Amino acid sequence: ARTRGHYPAPIRALKLTASAPRTPLERGLNAEARALGELAATDVCKNLVSIFHLSEEAKKLGRPDSEPEPATVRRAGVIGGGVMGGGIAGLLADKGVDVRLRDLSQAALDDAVGEHRARVGRRLRRRRIEPHEARARIDRLEASTEAAGFARCDLVLEAVAEKLEVKQAVFREVARVLGPEAILATNTSSLSVTAIAAGLPNPERVVGMHFFNPVHAMPLVEIVRGEDTSDAVVAATARLAVKLGKTPVVVKDVAGFLVNRLLGPYLDEAVRLFEAGADPRQLEAAAKQFGMPMGPLELLDEVGFDIASHAGASLHAAYGERAATTGVLARMMEDGRLGKKNRRGFYDHPEVPEGTDPKKAPKKTLSTDLSRFVERDLARGQDFADQWIVDCLVLAMLNEAAHALEEDVVSGPRELDLATVFGMGFPPFRGGLLRYADTLGAGEVVARLNRIASAPDVLRRPGGAARFAPARSLVELAETNTPFHAPR
Repeated sequence: ARTRGHYPAPIRALKLTASAPRTPLERGLNAEARALGELAATDVCKNLVSIFHLSEEAKKLGRPDSEPEPATVRRAGVIGGGVMGGGIAGLLADKGVDVRLRDLSQAALDDAVGEHRARVGRRLRRRRIEPHEARARIDRLEASTEAAGFARCDLVLEAVAEKLEVKQAVFREVARVLGPEAILATNTSSLSVTAIAAGLPNPERVVGMHFFNPVHAMPLVEIVRGEDTSDAVVAATARLAVKLGKTPVVVKDVAGFLVNRLLGPYLDEAVRLFEAGADPRQLEAAAKQFGMPMGPLELLDEVGFDIASHAGASLHAAYGERAATTGVLARMMEDGRLGKKNRRGFYDHPEVPEGTDPKKAPKKTLSTDLSRFVERDLARGQDFADQWIVDCLVLAMLNEAAHALEEDVVSGPRELDLATVFGMGFPPFRGGLLRYADTLGAGEVVARLNRIASAPDVLRRPGGAARFAPARSLVELAETNTPFHAPR
């Protein structure tokens, strides 16, 4: 059921296993060899192997051929004990780095340390680690409301409020006690790394290290190179990401960096389809059947409407009309809906008592009164083909990806594909966003974009058809019948 028909290997393996007890050995081995040969030649297998090779290449960012050897981070400081800061500090301690976590709130520190201890305890109970390893992981994390203890850090990462002046103030304070070689890393998801570094001594050591939530589960880390960030700092930060078990991708310091820049139009198109009368159940199902790990409305609930709205405003300011956003989320926030964080969003999220078995916990359900946030009656709805829904969602993302490549936000199509799979859950069996574009062909992509851009509903809305006006590079690829992943 979890393959949704997209991964043929598990089905073949199950059939072979089920038939094995009543199949002569030699015939069974021949059947397995035949199945393996057939599966290895499929596009799914080739795309999954491609993603594996891309992830292996990304790990080399932390060990470049050039000298000198990237610095090793043995002791780190994390400022901000919230969900992200606490998660990053716990991950560092898990992977052998001594960490000092600071927050002004003792309650936040207690929660972060408690979550770290609980995670270590779960691994110990499952016999994934030995008792001495568990004690070492717990001992490596120190927490304090005081500023002392950062002078010996090789790297200090801030995960405080997304306000430029707050982050600058934090780094000014830390820079006074750190050595000139120590790295200042920011986990910002929306602010300019260059702006954060402005006025600091040694701005070449300021770098973005953008983790995704949940920290322990999401495999991607965006290494954001500011205008002054040195190659040595980029390499050392990438090396740390690899040590933490993450896959680093180096991106340019632009609004939204890469992943959030691409997710913005995807999520906004989902809300616009909802606003236009699409059945939310069909919308969610179409995205998941395409291969996304969850529906876009469910993802908005997870992100939080306030955070999504803030990110959307930043993208609109940076990229103009093609990044214009709908006002639906603002109306939903006026109704007191923020998503999962207050249990009210597109879904109603029941309160789950602490200690409840996840398998027995009550499930979220689509809210029954969503129709009052749109102009059209959802009970009547509007007929949308599943393919139209998928095209609106995915091609909005794909077109923005083409713009990002034109601006050299990432080094090439391969790295962009890796970021979409590991950073947003784009279907691995499709090989990444641009590999999917190559499957369609640039000419077909441009034709579908033009078809959406000329739709009456799209022309009437704020921002009009700007989002779907094909990027210059896409048009050029279509004219020359060239794929994004042209043979090297």
